[in-house]
Amino acid sequence: MICIECGRPVNDVYKEFGKAGSGNIRLTRCASCNQTADKYVEYDFIIVFLDLFLHKAQAYRHLLFNRQPYRDFGIPIQYIKVLVVYIFFESYIKWLRFKEYEQHPSGPAFYYIDWQDDVPYDRYWFIFITAIAEFAVYILSIILSVRLIYESRYPIIKYNYLIMAIILSSFGKGFLVLMMIWDYPFSFGSILNIFVLSSNVVAIKVFLDTTTFKAMFFVVIGFLGKLLFQSIIYLFDASMLLHLSF
Repeated sequence: MICIECGRPVNDVYKEFGKAGSGNIRLTRCASCNQTADKYVEYDFIIVFLDLFLHKAQAYRHLLFNRQPYRDFGIPIQYIKVLVVYIFFESYIKWLRFKEYEQHPSGPAFYYIDWQDDVPYDRYWFIFITAIAEFAVYILSIILSVRLIYESRYPIIKYNYLIMAIILSSFGKGFLVLMMIWDYPFSFGSILNIFVLSSNVVAIKVFLDTTTFKAMFFVVIGFLGKLLFQSIIYLFDASMLLHLSF
């Protein structure tokens, strides 16, 4: 566990008095900064979520390091489930862009042109699998850049926590469900993408305890890796075209 204010390790974030489960607790103060080690212990999750939305580092520290038991390896199943939901939403919006192009070819869209008659690329599952691969490339690009720069500084880097930080800070993708319920313009998805990237910067900054500039550098590397992957997939054949709105 850590202090959400300064990031220093603490033995616990609260002490319980009376019978176990009685709810009588006293929040611990950090010996380094003399602030409450984790104020979110007494807060409802909606308050934590609002602080995530506001890009507060304390909320990320609480969820990554204090909300769940420490893990040497692996990612909690809850993160995997949330990631699958994110990818489903994103794939569906891309599929809607394709359908929009079919109805209005002159407008901006996300579409494919089959380069073989017997291989239809305008199917949802192809888009879904591609979205999984894009997210994997994004994460791997960030991991490789972090390893290149920080391997000499940190003897051990918990890459599972780095992945968890990226998944957690991608919560903005959940707002894509609004585009499935109401008739939002596709530019709304681009705004959400920018919001997610900025959240990724905050989460990586918190996890690595680094500067905003370095965190932005890692996110840019991940984004460029994703763009390169898209270019390889969609532009390797001149007869297969893609219109991609960011």
